[in-house]
Amino acid sequence: MTPSIKHILLTLSFSCFSLVGWAQEDSTLTYEEAVGIALRENIQIQQQRNLLEVSQAERSQAYAQFAPSVGFQAGASRVYGRQFDQTAGDFTEEINNRMDGGLGASMTLFNGFRNINQLRQSRENAEAQLNLINQTKQDVTFNVSQQYLQVLLNQELLRIQKANLEQQEELLESTRTFVESGAQFNIADLYNQEAQTKRAALTVVEAENALTISKVQLIRILQIDPFKDWTFAEPDINQWEILSDIVSIEEAYNQAIANRPDIKQQENIIQTSYYGMKVARSGYLPRLSAGYYIGSRYSTLFDAPVSDQLFDINRVSVISLDLNIPIFSNLDNYAAVQRNKQVMNNAELDMEDLKRNIFEQLQTAITEYKATKQRIIAAEAQLKAAEQALEAERERFRLGVSNIIDLSLVNASYVEAQATQAQANYQLIFQKTALDYFMGKLQPEDIVARGN
Repeated sequence: MTPSIKHILLTLSFSCFSLVGWAQEDSTLTYEEAVGIALRENIQIQQQRNLLEVSQAERSQAYAQFAPSVGFQAGASRVYGRQFDQTAGDFTEEINNRMDGGLGASMTLFNGFRNINQLRQSRENAEAQLNLINQTKQDVTFNVSQQYLQVLLNQELLRIQKANLEQQEELLESTRTFVESGAQFNIADLYNQEAQTKRAALTVVEAENALTISKVQLIRILQIDPFKDWTFAEPDINQWEILSDIVSIEEAYNQAIANRPDIKQQENIIQTSYYGMKVARSGYLPRLSAGYYIGSRYSTLFDAPVSDQLFDINRVSVISLDLNIPIFSNLDNYAAVQRNKQVMNNAELDMEDLKRNIFEQLQTAITEYKATKQRIIAAEAQLKAAEQALEAERERFRLGVSNIIDLSLVNASYVEAQATQAQANYQLIFQKTALDYFMGKLQPEDIVARGN
């Protein structure tokens, strides 16, 4: 295993990232900073936060339903025509200028527990929206992790191909020297090595293109300046801790049910529909409300000063108690109850389907995680064998026992083994990150906090 590969293995994991810090240039980002930027700039998260404010306002409104409603009313009018003069006790044809006003308050005493269930429903709505935001944050973090990992993998593959190109160029110069000196090499060996070197150069260009594309995709996710030459730092990691981690499907499933925000959100949705059904059932029950009104009026038909009329003669206070008993509402209440009942039933079915999906996701993730561990072992063995074979073939080539074609084939196997090991290493970390994501353990706030 080359030192650079070991460095990658010892310095990469998205489940236990720690801050590397800003480099000397502003265009260098750590994983923690990338996650923080994504959480700030993601439009979907911003929209959901706006909806959370609406849910919280609706919850405050539900609390306010327990308080009395208070209002002030006032009006003025001029009446023409025949009207009754309360002072004279007779009808008159005079023009009557009138002004009245008052302060009223009303309060619901009982409405079939509608206000109580509406409050509970609004609480569940706000909690569901908050859990949706948390789930979206985990989704965004997982997407950033995946793309960030792809950038690092492409960086490593480019390094491997550049190293291979350097070796091919050195071998080309050696072959040219041997041919010119009249050694055992012929001109065909030189042509073969020139072709091999050009193929290595093409592979470098392809690796550079793959790296550029993966960077562009990550930059788009982060919504940062695309014209900057961004570099992405490698985080610290203990790879052996990942390799030694053993997770059973039962443990993973139980953690997912306990931790995942989408499970909590679905529970909120079920409770919301349950309270919605109870709100609908309140339409069957009687409603009782109380009210109080204090006011006064002024009329030009009264032979009294304005102040006397408003504050003495025409002042009135009213206390009211209203009872409404529903008898038949054209099946409106029945339809509302059935509608909310089926919404709750569908929400419960959605929960069952979600749990099945989670089990499938975890089963697949754990299987891939275990398989990737075996790929690591196989890739390391393959790389070790390829490295030893290359050393032996170089020695045979130096002694004139081997030819340039055999050396090129062995070198190609070594480069392929390097790339296979790099891919296996990064795949292991990605699968561990995916497993944490499906278990609900990928906490964006903790990742960003480690970067501060």
